[in-house]
Amino acid sequence: MLFPRLALVGVGYIGGSVAWAARRAGLVEHVVGYDPSTAALAAARQRGIIDRSAATLADAVSEASLVLLAAPVGALPDLLRAIGTVLPSAATVMDVGSVKSAVVAAARTALPKGQFVGCHPLAGAEFSGVEHADPGIFSGRVCFVCPTSDVAASAVAVARAFWAGIGCAVVAVAAEAHDRLMAGQSHLPHVAAFALAAALAPSLPLLEGGPSDGCPTTSLRDTTRIAASSPSVWRDIMLGNAHDLLPLIAALEAKVRAIRLAIGQSDGAELERLLTEGQSARLRLVKP
Repeated sequence: MLFPRLALVGVGYIGGSVAWAARRAGLVEHVVGYDPSTAALAAARQRGIIDRSAATLADAVSEASLVLLAAPVGALPDLLRAIGTVLPSAATVMDVGSVKSAVVAAARTALPKGQFVGCHPLAGAEFSGVEHADPGIFSGRVCFVCPTSDVAASAVAVARAFWAGIGCAVVAVAAEAHDRLMAGQSHLPHVAAFALAAALAPSLPLLEGGPSDGCPTTSLRDTTRIAASSPSVWRDIMLGNAHDLLPLIAALEAKVRAIRLAIGQSDGAELERLLTEGQSARLRLVKP
């Protein structure tokens, strides 16, 4: 399968990685990039990820056979409305966002012909910027495809074939179920990592001046790694999935309070019970 023209809207780490992987797999012939950052567009052209940059969104998508929206999820409703009047009738539109329900709802209004398929490849790391793009990050990873009843069967087939073509195992799931799953598997861990790193901010003079300055412990590195992710990207994800995320944040707060109380009361038995509860959950969630 070859797409004559891919419009990449949002030329960053994930979008650049997808376009590069598609080129390497022979799925796309010509890639046009659109992004507010001229530096990102220049870097993508220099690396051979895009063939040219578009000055306007309309220019990017007006002749596209496939459109990939790789902008932050908070920007997607406006982007969908903007491309609705200029999108070719045969084009398929996909996104890569970590929140699906709100985006799918916006697409129903903006693209009434059923051209949009909500997608979420579970790939990547804490990097941001097209300079970190890596075409190999999708091999063997899952990509969720979230079709709705009003999406054209041909668009769903295109999405499935595209993600399979760059190495993903494609799994269909409803948008609402996707958001509940991601709230626990991805969004709450990011809340915890950002909060943990921020909690250590007052101790930075001590931590940075100690003998381990420049080479943090494995525990600090592991638990705060994803706090290096883009704050603006994760702001949109957390706000966009607030319905499913807030109850989990409340549960996290309750566990932290319980641990604090047990430590404050020197209650070793209760503290060990709480830690064992966490260990047991971790062993079930993350298999060796």
